[in-house]
Amino acid sequence: MNSKAWGRIGGLFGLVVLFSAVFNWLFVTGSIASAGVIARLVLGVAGVAFWLITNRSEHPLGRGAFYGTISAVSAAVLVAALVGVNYIAVKKPKSWDLTKDKIFTLSDQTTGVLKGLKDEVKVSAFYAASEPEYPELEQRLRQYSAQSDKLKVEYVDPFKHPAMVKEMNISQTGPRVIVKSGSKESRAKEITEEALTNALIDVTRGSAKKVYFTKGHGEHAVADSTERGLKLLVESLKSEGYQTDEIVLAEHKEMPADVAALVVAGPVGQFTDGEVKLVKDWVDKGGKIVAMIDPGVTTGFEGAFQSWGIQLGKDEVIDPEAQNPEIAIAQQYTEHPITQPRNSAFQLATIFPVARSVSKFSTPPAGWTVVELAKTGPRAWGETSSLTSGQVKFDPGQDLKGPVTLATSASKGESRVVVIGNSLFAANGYLRLSGNKDFALNSVAWSAHEESRISIRPKQRQSNHLFLSAEQKHRMTLFAFDLLPFGLLFAGLVVWQTRKSR
Repeated sequence: MNSKAWGRIGGLFGLVVLFSAVFNWLFVTGSIASAGVIARLVLGVAGVAFWLITNRSEHPLGRGAFYGTISAVSAAVLVAALVGVNYIAVKKPKSWDLTKDKIFTLSDQTTGVLKGLKDEVKVSAFYAASEPEYPELEQRLRQYSAQSDKLKVEYVDPFKHPAMVKEMNISQTGPRVIVKSGSKESRAKEITEEALTNALIDVTRGSAKKVYFTKGHGEHAVADSTERGLKLLVESLKSEGYQTDEIVLAEHKEMPADVAALVVAGPVGQFTDGEVKLVKDWVDKGGKIVAMIDPGVTTGFEGAFQSWGIQLGKDEVIDPEAQNPEIAIAQQYTEHPITQPRNSAFQLATIFPVARSVSKFSTPPAGWTVVELAKTGPRAWGETSSLTSGQVKFDPGQDLKGPVTLATSASKGESRVVVIGNSLFAANGYLRLSGNKDFALNSVAWSAHEESRISIRPKQRQSNHLFLSAEQKHRMTLFAFDLLPFGLLFAGLVVWQTRKSR
């Protein structure tokens, strides 16, 4: 290879390095005075100068000069395109969430709360830009602000404003996001979507409705934090603006006036005739009840359920499509306010461990509207024989053929009833599974005439994080967006020049 050929390669190297210098200046360092940019400029000029010296005898319009010009123009067009795309991305940002679980998409509940804001809400985040939590919080609050112009966000650097930190009683380990609306204030315990949205609900809600849980019949305890307890469900109700309490029905001649909804969660003993009559008369006059009844349990409410058009099956649902056949999975949902949000991108199955069928009568009682809410797949059935023998199979004419209904609602005027053939789905050990939490909370919300709270709520989403130092991040950016692409460009040009010279 003669000196002219080496000169052309040097010239190509110089052009590529010059474009690399411009790219590094605009997109990596942001300064033309940085050592990396200056070094590239020097190398680029040297390469172009070497080409001019070794090819000075070549006619300016010769074939070599022509192809060199074409290379320079092509590279210039490439850089111009990159600059244009970057400008459009900054001025008109657009994003798509292609993750399986929609990790970067706001939930239906959050979107509904934000779009429903009527008064201005101010969010004060006491985080410095250098803190590791700041990027996630800033991105999330930017998503929130895009949904409503009523939301005003400010960031307070706690290191620069110690007086404000002291005045607002902010601590390093305590809540550091304050949400205010009028005279109401709430603090998000975490920077998760669930915590931020619950704080918004807290400051924008009206008077809190009260949900009572029956006790005295072996029901799941509301304060129990074990797998069978209801502590998580109760905490979720409170975070959405409800008050909660327990009630012993036998101690009352009339239902308390402040009962927005009554929850009967997994009783193992039978209610007395007086308790059943108290609840039935109350529901018939406009009361609301959510009953979660497990297989093999006689509660005493069976006659009341029938009077509202709901039939509790004397069976246990077997679902061969589940990993454990005794765990029924609701795969089909009827159009109803409780299940309507499941048409969204967050559609999730509901998992009922050891369930019974809950169906409607073919002819509902006068004035009552009865809807079968959730059903299993077609291969499941309601097993009516004993399961202790270990021989479980579908018996035509005896067992209930699938799809099997797992939950049914009934309404008449102000009266609302939801009966679910399982209670464990709402217990601590199962509430976070799939769509269980949404189904439980939506059932209470519909019963209490709180349709605005019916939604698909934020999920606890797990992700893996790669933590890099500033120097590591700079090196990775330099390699991925500078050295690698421009190195490949130079290699391609050298191959092209070598083949052209032959």
